Amino acid sequence: MILGKDQVMKRNPDQPPDGAELRRLAEERLKSRRTEDRGQKTEPETARLVHELQVHQIELEMQNEELQQARARMEALLAQYTDLYDFAPTGYFNLAPDGTILAVNLTGARLLGIERAELLNRRLGLLVAEADRRTLNDCLEKTFAATDRQCCEVALLRAVKEPLFVHVEAVASEGRQECRAAVLDVTDRHRAEAERERLIQELQVALARVKLLSGLLPICAYCKKIRDDHGYWKQIESYIAGRSEAKFSHGICPECVHKHFPDHEERVLKQKEKRNAGPSA
Repeated sequence: MILGKDQVMKRNPDQPPDGAELRRLAEERLKSRRTEDRGQKTEPETARLVHELQVHQIELEMQNEELQQARARMEALLAQYTDLYDFAPTGYFNLAPDGTILAVNLTGARLLGIERAELLNRRLGLLVAEADRRTLNDCLEKTFAATDRQCCEVALLRAVKEPLFVHVEAVASEGRQECRAAVLDVTDRHRAEAERERLIQELQVALARVKLLSGLLPICAYCKKIRDDHGYWKQIESYIAGRSEAKFSHGICPECVHKHFPDHEERVLKQKEKRNAGPSA
């Protein structure tokens, strides 16, 4: 049975209300709170708050669009940087003070003939010809000690091909925890220089031999022998062959044939006349 309002007021205050009465009291309290809220916040204020929330939502959407655009630009720049770094004609290495490879591009890995993943944390000095390791170590020491760029040329060891000669330019980072090294293949230039040195040496040897045959030669007026530096008389062929690369083939000139072999000369002349006369003779 539901009690009326008067009956509730007449109830013993020490007696708790039943469930229905408790619900009615709660609904009345909720109504009173809504009335108080409506009194505190007018309709214009509510509209202003809604407007502020909508503006804030649009601002968040605009910020999200800007972030998406910035991310797209960063990804494009990263792809461009990756292309420039990995596919540059020059090998790029990030090296620790002891020469440990911290990072390397694809060109640098191709120069060494080793996969890039296998190069990381390996010392570059162990991949250099033993004769040039000291040169590389000195270059790295100067790089971390100085502020300017340091250069050197060394030969890289490769598994299947002949050594590759490279030009190394290194500069330390701001914190001097590592250095950036550009490695350029100069094998063709090195070969050209070696070939030039070989040609120069050959020309110098040839010039020295020519000088041996220059000046006055003491030759006999009758037998044509030449006196060497030790006072011995040698045939002219032997003298020249010992001082040059010239070789001789021997024959007899017409004057000597006429002088020393007149019978042979006469037979030769008769044979010529017979051939010229032909079969009609």
